[in-house]
Amino acid sequence: MAQLAVWQAGGWLFLVCGMIIGIGVDLCEASRWQGLLDRYGHKAVRRILSGEEANSLLSSPDRSLAEKAAGRWALREAVGKAMGTGLSGWDLRDLRYEKGEAVAVGKLKKKMDDMGIGRVHATLSHDCGISVAIVVLESRNQI
Repeated sequence: MAQLAVWQAGGWLFLVCGMIIGIGVDLCEASRWQGLLDRYGHKAVRRILSGEEANSLLSSPDRSLAEKAAGRWALREAVGKAMGTGLSGWDLRDLRYEKGEAVAVGKLKKKMDDMGIGRVHATLSHDCGISVAIVVLESRNQI
């Protein structure tokens, strides 16, 4: 939830929230990930996800694994786009998607702190073999 501050002055009600620093969107076809899984097996997933996130994803039914892996890849791309840095300067495993929330750790967390990012809002969706990720980066300071 965004940080909000409300105050009243001179008959006006003011609502202040964190400033949006960046927005990123990415799509990824599940077939792309199915090819990687066929060729490299679970190593493909472990290359981009932290151990805990990979274990959670790999416990999914096989029929949804490629779609979910594509969503996790799209999430990383969307974060890179929202930051304006792409995927350089941070480890892909430093971004975790836990219980419907994106969590930054390690180099990525430091990079976000240096950029003044206080919160990562993210959502993933899958349909018809396509996964999409939408990311909004919010400042830690109120405007």
